[in-house]
Amino acid sequence: MPKALSWLAALSLTASAAVFMPQTAMAAETASVSTLFSSLSVTTETNTGYDRDLFQHWIDADGDGCDTRSEVLQLESLSPVTFGSGCTVATGQWNSWYDGGAWTIASDVDIDHMVPLAEAWGSGASAWTAEQRRDYANDLTLDVALEAVTDNVNQSKSDRDPAEWMPPLAGTACEYVTDWVLVKYRWQLTVDAAESAAISSTLQGGCGTSMVPVPTIAVESTPVDPGPITFSDVNGSTQFNVEISWLASQGISTGWVEADGSRTYRPLNAVNRDAMAAFLYRLASKPAFTPPATSPFSDITPSSQFYKEITWLAASGISTGWTEQDGSKTYRPLSPVNRDAMAAFLYRFGGNPAFSAPSTSPFVDVQVGSQFYQQITWLASQGISTGWDIGYGCRAYNPVQPVARDAMAAFMYRFVNGGTGGITGNNCSPPPPVTPQPPANPGDSKNCTSFSTWQAAQAWFDTYYPWYGDVARLDSDGDRIACESLPGHP
Repeated sequence: MPKALSWLAALSLTASAAVFMPQTAMAAETASVSTLFSSLSVTTETNTGYDRDLFQHWIDADGDGCDTRSEVLQLESLSPVTFGSGCTVATGQWNSWYDGGAWTIASDVDIDHMVPLAEAWGSGASAWTAEQRRDYANDLTLDVALEAVTDNVNQSKSDRDPAEWMPPLAGTACEYVTDWVLVKYRWQLTVDAAESAAISSTLQGGCGTSMVPVPTIAVESTPVDPGPITFSDVNGSTQFNVEISWLASQGISTGWVEADGSRTYRPLNAVNRDAMAAFLYRLASKPAFTPPATSPFSDITPSSQFYKEITWLAASGISTGWTEQDGSKTYRPLSPVNRDAMAAFLYRFGGNPAFSAPSTSPFVDVQVGSQFYQQITWLASQGISTGWDIGYGCRAYNPVQPVARDAMAAFMYRFVNGGTGGITGNNCSPPPPVTPQPPANPGDSKNCTSFSTWQAAQAWFDTYYPWYGDVARLDSDGDRIACESLPGHP
């Protein structure tokens, strides 16, 4: 969140010691806070090896004689500051938004690292160079990275994350979590499971949908090796267990981190079209791609989840969406991917390989000339999907059934590692239909008093009427409703 307008900005004054006015760390584009948060990796954090001295601060980055603490105090003071010796700020006016405190003596104010140094170390900074840690500890380019706050409140916060500490002043939770996400996004720091759950809870509703400038990334993230990934809802007896485990090991999907720290894959959930774009982009090893500033689809924006992956999919010709009646193009990101469309995605992903579709369909529910017939039969010929054996040599593909996440793992595994014996022909030989045999003629053996309810009488009538008509004369008015005098009749 933007800081309160300082007296320097408001009055355009120059103090006796020159003030370094940093370049902004915000890019021109905007995104929702939830979108930036969703891009952060969730993993276990450890502070092993942390030492505050590994983050050099405070420094005089621009050589004007004022260190980072002094710069922040000057930038955030609501009135002209006074100096003690050199560029040491003595007095000013600071409002601590964590607790609502107002201070005029600089020694009553601490400069808080929004994401504490120890937290940064455990969530990625341990892999940085000394220069990168120095730049992080003195980041004046992102205006929410360093905050002038009441000293004892800062000490209360210490190195705790939002799962463990939040500002005590009511109404500050959304701003605090937003700033936390902005810093973590800029420096590509991870979040742990409890921290992720606390942030997610705060972002519910309008807080998460608020639009913010996207920070310029300062450090490219170092891939985090989460170790072998296991899912609490997938075990050795789960269908496609091997394929799901492979998918996770390739980083194509690492599932969801639940509030208790466990990971789930949700194997029976349908795959939506936005997630399908993300799966394929990762399957392609995340190729270099700059998403367009203007969305090619009217139903997604640059702040939409998986915007980069969806626009990559479109640019690659794998999916170009729908043209609506008004001429606009839509992607329908939350629609499930059906099995016929999945075949088309993989066929195009594979470079539209040369393939002559068979003249006889291998599936009883996919006819020659059906939508995506070539792609479905190519998928079958490769053994990526051979459908279901429904008996008598017949197979069904269920083309309009949504693809579940477990089946999607199997599709991708076979696409990369080879299928399980393809099919192109049709050996379907169902037996001839069985002609129903009539029941024995009961004759005029019943009357309405033979039944206790109308439903029983009607069931008897419906059994024999197709073969012998109203043989027992139960339908007095010829409307095919028997024994209308009995209880329960319509």
